Parts: sequence; C-alpha cells; structure tokens
Amino acid sequence: MILSAGVLYSQDAASAKEQILRFGEAHRDLNRQGMYVLGSWALLNIAAGSALSFTAKGAAREFHIFNAAWNTVNLGIAGFSLYGSGTVPGNPTEILADYYNLQSFFLLNAGLDAAYIMTGYYLKERSNRSTEHKDRLTGYGNSLLLQGGFLLLFDAAMYILHRSNAEIMLVPVLQKTLDGASLTLIIPF
Repeated sequence: MILSAGVLYSQDAASAKEQILRFGEAHRDLNRQGMYVLGSWALLNIAAGSALSFTAKGAAREFHIFNAAWNTVNLGIAGFSLYGSGTVPGNPTEILADYYNLQSFFLLNAGLDAAYIMTGYYLKERSNRSTEHKDRLTGYGNSLLLQGGFLLLFDAAMYILHRSNAEIMLVPVLQKTLDGASLTLIIPF
C-alpha cells in the first residue's frame, strides 16, 4: 500500500513537471509574440519618424525625430529579447522564477510608462512658457504621450495575458492535491 502511494506520488510529480514545462513553452511563446509586436511598433515608428522628419516643420518635425530615436531603444529591447528566447529552462523552479520576475518587470514598466506620460504632459505645459524651445518641447511632449501610452497598454496587456495563461496552465498544477496533502510552492520575491 505504501509503495503504491509512492508510485502515485511519482507519477503525479512527473505529470506536474511536464505541465510546468508546457507552461514554460507557452510563456516563452507568448513573450516572443509580444516582442514581435513591440519590434513592429518600433520599426513602424523608426521608418515613419525618419521619413516624416524630412518633410515636417516645427513641433511635428521634433515629434517625428523623437519617435524614431525613442524606438531604437524599443527595437533593441525586442531584438535582444527575441535573441535570448530560444529555449525554455528544463527546471520547473527556473520557469516559475522567470514567470514571476517577468510579471514584476511588466508592473515596474507600467509605472515607468506612467512617468513617461506625465513627463509628456509636463513638456507640453512647459512649451507654453517657452519661446526659444517651444517646438521641441511640444514635439517631444507629444511623442512621450504617444510612446508612453502605447507602452502602458503593451505592458498591461502582456501582464494580463501572462497572468491569464498562468491561471489556465499553472495554477491548477500548483493547487493539485497529492494523496490528500496539498502541494505548496513558495517563491521569494
């Protein structure tokens, strides 16, 4: 009887590990899709900003220049993330740590995105009191509003999508009862 309970536990543990590994693959794939969205947004802004900066004047020109420059960073982030996303860790603990770290990262980024938006409003307000740099302040302010707004939506969507994926694929595994005892996993932050 004890031996059969041990076998049951081993089978359940192996099944849980397989499910966590599948979650890791889904987590990686979802993050890659997000990086394709971010990279596409960046390429669009770099191309449009570069092209339109030659024909636009005043605040519109500054807006396009700042959009192109800002998105070189976004393109670098997307490219670096895609380059490093080839494999899923084989260890469930690493998969779970990666998931929780990325969720924290999206929340931190959402706070930064809100700061970008507020800085955009500040620059636009500051442009009302400036004569020498009015166009630059207005253009940069509008760009920060657009880029910060997009990034806020992007980070919020990525957080929600990853969390929903975890609720479907991960939470049931972590809540599974093994032979009458609950399996509890504690991950330090």
